Amino acid sequence: MKESKNDLGAFAYANCFLVGQSPRLGAKAGRRTVGCGRLVLGTLWLWLCAPGVVLGQDFATKGAIRGRVVDASGAVIPNAKITITGPTGERVSSANEAGEFEVSNLLPGVYTVKAEQTGFKTASVPNVEVFVGKVSALKVMLEIGSIAEVVEVVGGAAAVDTSSTAIGANLSDHLYESLPLARSVTGLFYLGPGTTDSLGGGSANPSVSGGSALDNLYVADGVNITDSAFGGLGIFTRSYGTLGVGINTSFIKEVQVKTGGFEPQFGQSQGGIVNIITKSGTNQWHGSAFGFSQPGQFEAERSQRDDFSVNKVGEILHGESYDAGVEIGGPAPGLRNKMFLFGSFNPSIRRNIVRAAEGSGLLDLYGDQTDQSYFTKNYSFKADYNLSPVHQVNFSIFGHPT
Repeated sequence: MKESKNDLGAFAYANCFLVGQSPRLGAKAGRRTVGCGRLVLGTLWLWLCAPGVVLGQDFATKGAIRGRVVDASGAVIPNAKITITGPTGERVSSANEAGEFEVSNLLPGVYTVKAEQTGFKTASVPNVEVFVGKVSALKVMLEIGSIAEVVEVVGGAAAVDTSSTAIGANLSDHLYESLPLARSVTGLFYLGPGTTDSLGGGSANPSVSGGSALDNLYVADGVNITDSAFGGLGIFTRSYGTLGVGINTSFIKEVQVKTGGFEPQFGQSQGGIVNIITKSGTNQWHGSAFGFSQPGQFEAERSQRDDFSVNKVGEILHGESYDAGVEIGGPAPGLRNKMFLFGSFNPSIRRNIVRAAEGSGLLDLYGDQTDQSYFTKNYSFKADYNLSPVHQVNFSIFGHPT
């Protein structure tokens, strides 16, 4: 028996402004329309001219680097030129009179920080990792000498973000690609401190800091994807314990699990916060092809099968799964340092051998064993466009038609 469902789960996210005139408005309403358009244009102009304003949603999807420039004696060096180089190009800033600097709105990834000042050697700090919703703090020491000389500083940012009260863990792709985890994003949730099985909420909805399975908030690329009716991840009544949209680990750059003390922009939660950031394109073309196999012959006999006297579906004797995929990302043609694209396609096959429940009629109809197969076509696409050094437009779409 083959079970198939045509469930197209898709998700899109975009930040943009649209200014126009409604054709339904008559001549009498035309003056009001023009005034509204001017108001929107004026608001947009003020927004673009206010780089110091940090939106809560931006910090939910990006991070920052903060530091202080000092000399060998520990005295501050004011007005040093700061250059931060990362996956999407360079950001140039400067330290203030107290030698302090901060560059925000940075995508998760690894950056190099360079500090320059006349009369001092240039200092370069490589491998400064930026996490979502966190500030990477560092101290840059300049030595007296020619500015043309470059000194590479060993040691990156501080491991603890003292500017935040949040408790949790930031799980980057460098970490989970080295661990034997499930292919779904839900396998990453349990790496956060204070996260455990909810004993009834399904694997996608863990208990965080003692909360129930339906007390959590799930966010993907800055958008709330928590089921509005039940508070779980996905449609709780129809796909219990599964993800409502097709996000697997191949699409993910970072997962942030907050277990307490989280910021006010993360409301509507009495449990924990799961913040998912998908991969983006960079200035360098990159890609990969991959495959995973879990043959049924490699699976040991299940010591605790589903109790078919309670579960009317039956019991799973053993299962197997296979998936393969490709991904590619890079700058948009002719828009280097401006627009970045990333796409991935990861189809998967899951097959369960099930013994039908007693008294269900399926045991007599299909015999002792039933073959349940699922073919899922996971896909993901993301586009990022830099309006200015501190303003971006992001668009994400991903799904899993089955």
